[in-house]
Amino acid sequence: MRIKQAQEANKNIWEEAYIKQTSFLRYPGDWIARFHNMYLKEHQPSGRVLDFGCGSANNSIFFIRSGYDVYGVDITDSVHELISLNLEFYGLDPSYHERFQDIPLDWTKLPYEDNFFDIIISNQVLYYLSSEAEIKRVCKELSRCLKPGGIVFFTTMGPKNYYMAEHTKEIHGGKVHEVRFDDPNHRLYPLRELIYLVEDEDELKSLFSEFECITTGYFDQSMFDVRNFFRRKTEKE
Repeated sequence: MRIKQAQEANKNIWEEAYIKQTSFLRYPGDWIARFHNMYLKEHQPSGRVLDFGCGSANNSIFFIRSGYDVYGVDITDSVHELISLNLEFYGLDPSYHERFQDIPLDWTKLPYEDNFFDIIISNQVLYYLSSEAEIKRVCKELSRCLKPGGIVFFTTMGPKNYYMAEHTKEIHGGKVHEVRFDDPNHRLYPLRELIYLVEDEDELKSLFSEFECITTGYFDQSMFDVRNFFRRKTEKE
């Protein structure tokens, strides 16, 4: 599958999900909160943040409430209603919405000056870019917008990731995988998306060689599909 087709497919999938509000995230990812509490509080407790691929702005709002000056971009314009709902839910000034912009699928330059941001986060986004060259192109542009010594936090998917291990149905040549959620009881049903798989830590560092690596880590989301952490005892037990 061609890169542009893969990216268009992912965009259409998420446009529909946001319109139907089947992927309306209200609270920040716990790994985002941990990144802030365990690292940023000490090294970068304030400043400008770019949420690249902000979605419903759940992570952006976490940073706003933590005292940062936050901006966001996304290629899906259907997120704006969800952003407004989240701002209202948290009692934030509706004018914050002006900080969130649409960018076209074929964008080449972000609407920010050089060295504008202190922090850039891109949570569960970059693996939708569908090629090593495209990820590196985006990283180069993000680097342009980042101040010298600025901090980035990116997430990707690897072969041990729960979604890849349990829900990959087809491989479209190279490193692009189609992930399908066919179980009607699954929280992401009937989502299908195309993912660029990062094989190992060496490839991870190569992809993001535009930046100096501080640390890498691994987080598996399989716990989010557990319906009950305990089961009821039977009479025999």
